[in-house]
Parts: sequence; structure tokens; C-alpha cells
Amino acid sequence: MPHGHVKVFHPDKNYGFVITDGGEELYVSGDEVSGDTLRSGDHVEFEVEQSERGRSSARQVRVVKQAPADNPVGRTMAAPPTWEELEERERQRRMARRRRR
Repeated sequence: MPHGHVKVFHPDKNYGFVITDGGEELYVSGDEVSGDTLRSGDHVEFEVEQSERGRSSARQVRVVKQAPADNPVGRTMAAPPTWEELEERERQRRMARRRRR
């Protein structure tokens, strides 16, 4: 089963989003959560399902490790970019600027 963490979950609207360990963002319905409701930052395991439109969603979501209670909603920390990623972004930005000239 794939693992990831909850980006944000709206208990009043009964849906949210999960970020996989690979970085893909998946929709999750509250009906697919086993146990308590999700909080942002919770580490979860789930199954991935493709819809007819080709969009991915998480099914049979189970909390592996809960986030701290004081974790702000929607503000999970991501790892900072590496120097190579920053250099690649700058290279892409410069190439785009040259194409526009």
C-alpha cells in the first residue's frame, strides 16, 4: 500500500487531499477514511484508484501516525529545494526569457 501525508482535510465538507511519498496529490473523500477523521500532517496509507476521467483518488485510507494537535491546517512543511533544483529552475526561467525575445 502506498504511503503519504494529509495536505488538508475539511471535516465539515468531508473531503481533503493527500500527498503521496512520490509527490502526487490525491483527492480523498471522508467516506473512504477508516477510523477517526483526518488532520493535516497525518501519515496515512491508502490504495490509489483511477476515475473514468483519469484522475487519481485515495481509497481505504488508514492513519499510520497522527500529526501533533497544534499542527496548523494546510501548512505541512515540505523539504526545501536542493541547489540542483534551484539551478534548474533558474536555467528554465532564462530559457523561457530567451524564447520570448
